[in-house]
Amino acid sequence: MKLFALATALVLGALPAQAAVQTQLPAGVEPVAYDLTVTPDAKALTFKGQVRITLTTARPTDRVVLNAADLTFAQASLDGAPAKVTTDPEAQTATFALARPLKAGRHVLAVSYAGKINEGPAGLFHVDYDGGRMLMTQFEPADGRRFAPMFDEPAKKAVWTVSAVVPATQMALSNMPQSASTPLAGGLKKVRFAPTPKMSSYLLFFGLGDLERISAQVDGTTVGVVMRKGDTANGRYALEAATQLLAYYNGYFGVKYPLPKLDLIGAPGEAAGAMENWGAILYTQSYIVVDPKLSTAADRQTVFNVVAHEMAHQWFGDLVTMAWWDDLWLNEGFANWMAVKASDHFHPEWRPLLTAQADKDDALKLDSKASTHPVVQTINTVAQAEQAFDAITYQKGEAVIRMLEGYAGPDAWRDGVRAYMAAHAYGNTASRDLWAAIDKAAGKPISAIAHDFTLQPGVPLIALASGSPPTLSQGRFGTDEASKAPLTWRVPVRAAPVTGLGSAIISGAAPQTMDGLVMPAVLNAGQTGYYRSLYDAKAFALVAGQMGKWEAADQIGLLDDGLALGLAGYAPVGNYLQLAAALPASADPLVWRRAADGLAGLDGYFDPGPGRDAYRAWVLARLAPVLSRVGFDARAGEADNEAILRETLLTALIALDSPAVLAEARRRFEATGHDLSKLDASARSWVLPGVVQGADAATFETLRGLARASRDPLEKQQLYELLAGVQDAALAQRVLDLAITDEPPTNVGPRLIAGVSNEHPDLAWRFTLANLPAISKGFDALRRNSFVPGIAGRSKDAARAEELLAFAAANIPADAQGDTKVAVARIRYGAEIKARRVPEISAWIAAQGR
Repeated sequence: MKLFALATALVLGALPAQAAVQTQLPAGVEPVAYDLTVTPDAKALTFKGQVRITLTTARPTDRVVLNAADLTFAQASLDGAPAKVTTDPEAQTATFALARPLKAGRHVLAVSYAGKINEGPAGLFHVDYDGGRMLMTQFEPADGRRFAPMFDEPAKKAVWTVSAVVPATQMALSNMPQSASTPLAGGLKKVRFAPTPKMSSYLLFFGLGDLERISAQVDGTTVGVVMRKGDTANGRYALEAATQLLAYYNGYFGVKYPLPKLDLIGAPGEAAGAMENWGAILYTQSYIVVDPKLSTAADRQTVFNVVAHEMAHQWFGDLVTMAWWDDLWLNEGFANWMAVKASDHFHPEWRPLLTAQADKDDALKLDSKASTHPVVQTINTVAQAEQAFDAITYQKGEAVIRMLEGYAGPDAWRDGVRAYMAAHAYGNTASRDLWAAIDKAAGKPISAIAHDFTLQPGVPLIALASGSPPTLSQGRFGTDEASKAPLTWRVPVRAAPVTGLGSAIISGAAPQTMDGLVMPAVLNAGQTGYYRSLYDAKAFALVAGQMGKWEAADQIGLLDDGLALGLAGYAPVGNYLQLAAALPASADPLVWRRAADGLAGLDGYFDPGPGRDAYRAWVLARLAPVLSRVGFDARAGEADNEAILRETLLTALIALDSPAVLAEARRRFEATGHDLSKLDASARSWVLPGVVQGADAATFETLRGLARASRDPLEKQQLYELLAGVQDAALAQRVLDLAITDEPPTNVGPRLIAGVSNEHPDLAWRFTLANLPAISKGFDALRRNSFVPGIAGRSKDAARAEELLAFAAANIPADAQGDTKVAVARIRYGAEIKARRVPEISAWIAAQGR
């Protein structure tokens, strides 16, 4: 496999200069340090706070403006003089005004205030579980202001010293270790934590609950896993992963982790993913718990990957932080990329680079629609910042980094990253700072390629035309007119034939040749490039004829590109089906996992009827040899990826209404006497979804009863979320009604509605509109603006797009409609596929029988 560069002129002309650091607060006032004391009342869901903020003023001023939201103020003073407080709820600010101006220099603002403990993950919030309530904070991107008045912007770094008055029997947590604990009257204690390094406000953390810690020492750092009492045994896998990763990251980044402790904190219930608070990472339970009774091989890999992602943030994001949310990808794209690199280092048998191709494909799908945006995007408001956490920021960022690392070389890339870390530790950066370090280390203009892929949106399309010699040309891949507007990139392209090698350095916009290339050849060999690959009819026939001989990464790339190109009309959709049919049953498990997902996904575009029946029969025939290979039961000593394929394959067959699999699922469930402890984790992963899908009313109530009775937070959540997979519309309505009661665990109700929308999009849409106040009572601003578009986006009815636009115009602020645009593009494209590609698929299937 050889590397060559396909370079074309950048049609945008000179690269735009990056904007100055943005701010929503007045310039000239900077924080130095915070001394915060918080007193939560977990029962009343309120808290009180006192904070002393040391700050500097660059010029005389008679007021200080801070971020504040949902806080009430008792009193305030500046340097001991009373300050008048006025709040602006819309701007989320509090202004502290003095009778006489302050001189330029250092000052202290002291504030007493109160706030509320939220149900959803914004500011200080709670999660309830059987027998307890845990409090924790979630501040990214702009919810620290709900916990204390502060300079809530990433460039406003300062030192934080946190104290808390809490029940004496509970464990309080923050970013740093405890420095003191003082008993108080009334069964309370005051806990004080050591001062943090200089850091951004969104990385502050506070937690409280009936918790316990297990720990280990790594390079002088105490690494801990903190979970509810009695559950720490299920955190040992995460602790082992964290100890491996910390040593590895210390070496890779060349800068040692600087805090004395690193806690991984598991929240029982649904706590909105994971958050990289410096020294106190918060994880929702499914991302940290590995329970032998409940966790599959896929779950273990997920836990390792998410732990690796959040720990990578301790450098990319925490030690070195983007100056403003425009460059959020510097945090998230790098954490994604680093997690895969670490997984590949410790677990090459998992083949994480193959799994990462699905992440890249998600980004390519989003990036090929009118709703896309550049990786580096302009963020002007909090609402825009909240919507920046998407597949472009995470997965496209990751894929572009992987492509650039391959072009620069892994050693040069690592040297550039180390230089960047050393130069900007405890500071803030923009993308240009990273590119300067990489350019210098690599001795190549990496930044020229990087700018093409990060400062403009869209997906390159590299086309191979057969001939003597074959030629390559560049276009743009898009699924609607707006996403097809001409753009060009400098694209590092790899190509490899089955036999022989050829390479050349290609430049210019016209079709270009590659000396020595022998056909058939696969484009994007190794699949590290961020582009779609298109073959003319002759080249495709040659490539498809060798499907079983390509490397696993290239087989996945051919499948992903074949499906995308077929659905968008760039090539016959039958090409994808031909590739899937040519895939041998002995192919890598991750290749078949991708194929099973794709084939089952296409089924969702069919309406019930003969066409769907014929398609399902064809797919079931293709998947039957693979099911024979993996079987229904785990085998002693089998590889993790073989187990993951079994789970994926059986789940896909359930979605396709495989009579054999549904019957076997029901048989096994009944054989347990409804005692789930008799099903191991591998069997639960497909038996329970199979039972739920075809459940009648009695079976539904049996499963619901098992969910209610479970005392384990992870099992309870899993069982309730399974209920959303019912096919029967009347039972789906029961799930929706259940979602707005207090029966499901905290924050799980909205997930039930989203789950129902996959199988019953119209039912879930009508229910959401009719019950939105009850559904959204615990939502933060991001969830309020994204939930309804997310439900609508499951539809493949073009009329739904117009309904969503009307809803958004009346209910969602204009600067918060990014998710609406994504959902509208998705709905319209789904409707286009139903109208144009489903008949084409049916015709192809019919032709196979002739």
